[in-house]
Amino acid sequence: MTTFELQKLRDLPIEGVAERLGLRVERHKCLCPFHDDHTPSLTFRNNKYRCWSCGESGDNISLVMKYQNVGFKEACRWLGLTPTAPSCSPFGGVSKQETSSPSEHSPKGGAGRGLAFYERFFEHPFLNEEARHFLFEERKLDERVVRWCRLTSWRDKQGIPWLQIPYYNREGKLIGVQNRNLSPLPASPEGEETPRFRFPKGAQC
Repeated sequence: MTTFELQKLRDLPIEGVAERLGLRVERHKCLCPFHDDHTPSLTFRNNKYRCWSCGESGDNISLVMKYQNVGFKEACRWLGLTPTAPSCSPFGGVSKQETSSPSEHSPKGGAGRGLAFYERFFEHPFLNEEARHFLFEERKLDERVVRWCRLTSWRDKQGIPWLQIPYYNREGKLIGVQNRNLSPLPASPEGEETPRFRFPKGAQC
């Protein structure tokens, strides 16, 4: 991994990383997972975390290492395969060998891939600002329902935000994926109309 790639991981929004780990972040703070915390004492500032009670502190990488009890390389790989940056594809990238490009994941570019390719995107759901506004303010959905449904979000290379919805059968197998365009004016920079919905190849209704 190059210094540039490592810095990209450290530049990922740390609050997004914390939410992907399962922490509930509100007003730049959350309950500290490293001690028996009853009032939010873990704070986020300047893209770093610090607990004012137990003293734990660090950046994105150290947060993943500590929380998941993994080494440096494992933490970097987890960050590289997990969508946390508001402007990146549904997953970040550490290297070409470890990840795919945004176009390979997009509903149009990933047409040749099976649904199994998409399963990892729902392991650690992440909601960007547009998705949270759509689900909680417009649709008035309960956060518990959204978490149970494993709804996640991403942003394509044109900057268009998408809500990604998985569909499972009774056996728990992923059988469908729906991508919903969350942009107010669904048009690409070239002026072409962007569809409101997209479905990868193999998705069932």
